[in-house]
Amino acid sequence: AAAAAAAAGTNATAPTAPAGVTTNSASSSGPTGITQGDRFGLTGLLSVIRMTDQDLNALALGFDLTTLGLNLNSPDYLYTTFASPWSEGPTTVQPEFRIPQCYFMTPPHLRFQMFQRFHLETLFYIFYSMPADVLQLAAAQELYNRDWRFHKEKKLWFTRAPGVEPTIKTATYEKGAYLVFDPEKWTKERKDDFILVYDQLEEKTSVQTGDQGGQQGGQGASGQALRPDAPSAPQPTAGQMPQHMR
Repeated sequence: AAAAAAAAGTNATAPTAPAGVTTNSASSSGPTGITQGDRFGLTGLLSVIRMTDQDLNALALGFDLTTLGLNLNSPDYLYTTFASPWSEGPTTVQPEFRIPQCYFMTPPHLRFQMFQRFHLETLFYIFYSMPADVLQLAAAQELYNRDWRFHKEKKLWFTRAPGVEPTIKTATYEKGAYLVFDPEKWTKERKDDFILVYDQLEEKTSVQTGDQGGQQGGQGASGQALRPDAPSAPQPTAGQMPQHMR
């Protein structure tokens, strides 16, 4: 019986794995004799250390920079001569560009006469968007010339409603219908029966151009820019408001 069993075991074939299933055998090993399961472990580092695979070596260890034409002993910066590994020629420190001709034009000096051609909304935009600037003073002066008055407490511009006279007029205040420019809504609104106190109105600020005072300011030909002028004449008092506010 034992001899029959031994003969049967000799003639039996080895079991095979199901289709689609790989086994960890020598037939599945890589070209270096490392199995597929060990290629990504510590054993797989041997192929990197031995530097047998050029592609794997470039991926893991990189390139020798001296083979790319770099002088690592140079005291200068490498970026001044080396653009990239894929560039045929050396790099330039300053990039190549062309400045448009319009950038070389000198802008004209802004004169006060230009403000007389601006729309009303443009003057309001200059006044509210350029605080503490001479252009704000120039816009305020032009608004003043167009019969607008700045309220110091409400921080708004007022003017009389067209064709409407005040119902009450004294030496210190007047009452009537006015147009108010609201910078938040950016529109003009009408206020009826509004009491306008003269002391609450800002006085006119004088703005002088270089054509008028360039010799005194020492600006010469470039004195065409706007600049504030020191008041040389007494400002009107509350009882001496301009005609449209009297």
